[in-house]
Amino acid sequence: MLNLDSLQQLKQLKKEIHDSVERVEGVVRGSQGRFGFVRLEDKRDIFLPPPEMQKVFPGDRVRIAIVEQKDGKQAGEIEKLLESPLDTFIGRYVVRGKAHFVEPDILYFNRLLFIPPSERNKAQPGDYIQCRVKRHPIRDGKSLVDIIDTIGSADSPGIEAALTLRKFGLPSEWQESDLKGLVEDQYAAERKDLTHIPFVTIDSPESRDLDDALYAECTNSGWRLMVAIADPSALIAPDSPLERAALARNSSVYMPGKVIPMLPEAISQEHCSLLAGATRPAMVCDIETDSQGEISRFEFLTATVRSAAKLNYAEVAAHLRGDQQLEHVALNPLKQVLDTLLSRRREKHLVMDDRPDYRLILNDSGKIELIRKVERNDAHRLVEECMLVTNRCAAEFLREQPALFMTHRGVREDRVENIKTLLAEFAPELKDLPFTELKAFIELQQQLAQTQSDRPLRSIISRMLERGEWSVEAKPHHGLGFSCYTNCTSPLRKSMDFMVQRCLHAKLSGQPLPAIDSSWTEQQQELLQRNRQAVHQVEQMLKCQYLSARSGENFAARIVQVAGGGFTVRLDETGIEGFVDVRSIEGKLSFDPVSLRLSNDKQLFQLDQDVQVTVDKIDDGRHRIFFKLV
Repeated sequence: MLNLDSLQQLKQLKKEIHDSVERVEGVVRGSQGRFGFVRLEDKRDIFLPPPEMQKVFPGDRVRIAIVEQKDGKQAGEIEKLLESPLDTFIGRYVVRGKAHFVEPDILYFNRLLFIPPSERNKAQPGDYIQCRVKRHPIRDGKSLVDIIDTIGSADSPGIEAALTLRKFGLPSEWQESDLKGLVEDQYAAERKDLTHIPFVTIDSPESRDLDDALYAECTNSGWRLMVAIADPSALIAPDSPLERAALARNSSVYMPGKVIPMLPEAISQEHCSLLAGATRPAMVCDIETDSQGEISRFEFLTATVRSAAKLNYAEVAAHLRGDQQLEHVALNPLKQVLDTLLSRRREKHLVMDDRPDYRLILNDSGKIELIRKVERNDAHRLVEECMLVTNRCAAEFLREQPALFMTHRGVREDRVENIKTLLAEFAPELKDLPFTELKAFIELQQQLAQTQSDRPLRSIISRMLERGEWSVEAKPHHGLGFSCYTNCTSPLRKSMDFMVQRCLHAKLSGQPLPAIDSSWTEQQQELLQRNRQAVHQVEQMLKCQYLSARSGENFAARIVQVAGGGFTVRLDETGIEGFVDVRSIEGKLSFDPVSLRLSNDKQLFQLDQDVQVTVDKIDDGRHRIFFKLV
């Protein structure tokens, strides 16, 4: 029997062993396998073996002990669940033998959750369902859920949008309380009558939320371009329920077969839309350029306009090519403006390569009938150049105030050395450029466009750039090559453009600008990301179904992403993207993280490479497509 001294020594030993183990807190992250990680505050990722991952959900906040495994590598052991944000979620009802489960529609959530017989709520296998967590698996790795609602079966028309609305919490209807705040034109007394100017709108034939209209004329020294922008901020009271509801939506969401507008349709498609023949309030940017496209003067006007015509991209492109004639006096000067502004931008700034758009055409059952490839034409480029120059003017106008600016920091900090290594080997004449600075970054991109190399250098570097982000300070936009930039030309459809319009009005009226801080911009960016993910999910679900019917066909494709585990390809015909796993390719491939290549003695795969693929498998539960090489 141990005496008191021995017991005390044993307690002390246990305490020393306990204290010698590092204990930390972090957030659980899933993976494509059954294992996971815990992301710590210091950005370390601690491996969670499958038995430990079974006790938690992705997103859980936990305390772990960092221990050494038999192979000498570190791993985490769950000690305490601190917080579990997962409450309700969407998934698909599946049956395995006699047991019933839900397969959660959550990224990197790779296990089934048990539904007890009493909680199945008459749902059927294959149905999409909304569930609630009843029992967390922290104790023994076993969880229970119940079914709140059945959303519909996989073949129900419109199930993709219905599922996505529920998953992302997107508001599909306007509540009566949200509609309060519509007021008379707040700037009516300040408006300049420009209804005599024959503006035209250029958009897709089906569009009714027309944000912008264009007019141009030749001058003795160059051109005058006028861009009229719809003015919804004049009719909506600041901080009203209507404005708050619009900002909570963040943007109009364009899903195949369904549109969720940022503003009520009475505003976005009627009262503020720049419809042909209708007198509308507008913010007008009046710009003069010289013959080289340099801006010599600009001003913003609070005005009233009346669009002379609604034109679509196809007919304007045909006019600009000379294939047909449209009787609108602004079109030929607008073509000259396009050529001049685009040439100027290629010389002084950066122009991204054209990429086709892909339109999903649905049948009566709400499934893809065909995917139409739409190549960019001069009508698209004309509208783009007019929007870019207007947005630049808005940024310059607001530059000295804390307003809203779109920024792009250029190269990711953790990729700078990779790019230096890449340039030293394949473009040594450019290796000393300080490409983290705007001027040198522009020079680098322009020089690489002229450089012959067996490596797609511009494409490689484009995968090593930061994402664009909103800021309350005017900062460079490396991606476009501008010293400052913002967005103001889509206030009917985008919350940031709406708020930039508020800033423009405030400065024109000599009033304080809206109080906007970084936490507000971060929140809006999160909402924008939510909307983009929602659209992607709907499209991806439809594309999975579409390709399921084309199994066995061969497709021409191009490699658009390369990683150690394989590469992503985009089909030329439809724009559908999917993953080619290296395990489906014969022979071991080595990954080069600098030039983004997978290769061995016999095969090579890199960005922009053309390949032939066929469908390997489709993961309907996670809306993922896998291809294999032909």
